[in-house]
Amino acid sequence: MRSEEDLVLTLRAAAGQAGLPADLASGVAGRRRARRTRKRMSVALAAAALVALAGGTGGTVVVMSDREQPAISPAGIAPATEVWPEAVMKVPADRLPLTGLSATEVLTYRDKRFEVYDSATGRTRVLGRTPVDPAPVAVGTRYIAWAGAAFDLWIMPRDGGEARRVGRAAAEVYELAVTDGFLLWSGEQSGIYRLPLAGGAPEPLPGAATLRLASWPWAHEWDAAGNVTRIVNLETGGSTGVAVPLGADRWQCGAEWCTGMLDGRLIVQRVDGSGRRTLPGMLMGYGVWWLLDDRHALFRVYEPDVNKAGVPLAAVYDLATGELAGVGERTPGVEGGDVGRIQHSSTLFWDAAARFYQHCADRACEIRTRGGGEEYTVLNPMAIRR
Repeated sequence: MRSEEDLVLTLRAAAGQAGLPADLASGVAGRRRARRTRKRMSVALAAAALVALAGGTGGTVVVMSDREQPAISPAGIAPATEVWPEAVMKVPADRLPLTGLSATEVLTYRDKRFEVYDSATGRTRVLGRTPVDPAPVAVGTRYIAWAGAAFDLWIMPRDGGEARRVGRAAAEVYELAVTDGFLLWSGEQSGIYRLPLAGGAPEPLPGAATLRLASWPWAHEWDAAGNVTRIVNLETGGSTGVAVPLGADRWQCGAEWCTGMLDGRLIVQRVDGSGRRTLPGMLMGYGVWWLLDDRHALFRVYEPDVNKAGVPLAAVYDLATGELAGVGERTPGVEGGDVGRIQHSSTLFWDAAARFYQHCADRACEIRTRGGGEEYTVLNPMAIRR
């Protein structure tokens, strides 16, 4: 299993290949260093990974109890292009896929402008220009919001129009959400802040001093070990306690399902503790936060034979149905590589035509990619039939 530094190195290489701003990768590197100092883990990617991957072969549905383990090899995991073909689309590689807007639409970014790509029509629609690179980005029912490097907060109508600066946060924004009337965000520490879209001064959200923003309208409370212990609906004020197993590590939850480590193995259960399942030993946590959305998780796939073909680099798991779909393919002979992922988004993307190789110089090695560069394959879980 490669370290997170591999992802940063690949980001920088891919940013240059795709003609995207190089400081996007630098932003990710800095924020990853900051997150390693925190015990309360949250997704804080400032930009996306433009990383080359390819599809695997085979297929399975993983549904088991604590005692049952499926007989499946890493090479037997079906690729997402076969498991959920309705959720896969192709996007030109000169733009950065940000997040799904609908079952057929994906918000993308290039040349300081937002664009919407519609897989149903194959057309791209320009929404408007952005004065600064967006990191992170949030999408609401009426607006798209983002934060700039100087902590400035911006919005743009979701249907397109002029970007407008709303105000400035006091510190770096890690999690961001936008409603019809407010911007809300969390920083490195606990606490949620809000700012009216009409402008004004940021203020702490009442009653949220111990919470961190997840995805609107949800917020989380964490314990000292980095486990989610309470889920709060910021719209209704409703609160649900999480049945965290004794000894759990990196426990993370959506509105209904949770996943985390227990006794060195990945497990899945409902928020109330029911429906617990132990996942196959070949699946490992992807970084510090592997939950993609309320229902899907991204796991690494372990295969000790580095020369074995058809092994996906990662797998997307449906916590409700047990469906498992491979994302990417490890290049035989190369132990490493990563998958492109956006902060606060379940959208994943990869370059199916590119391959990984190891480059070593000055007693240091890194994983790079060669080939590809024409288009990205995008997995948009918003389009998965349920």
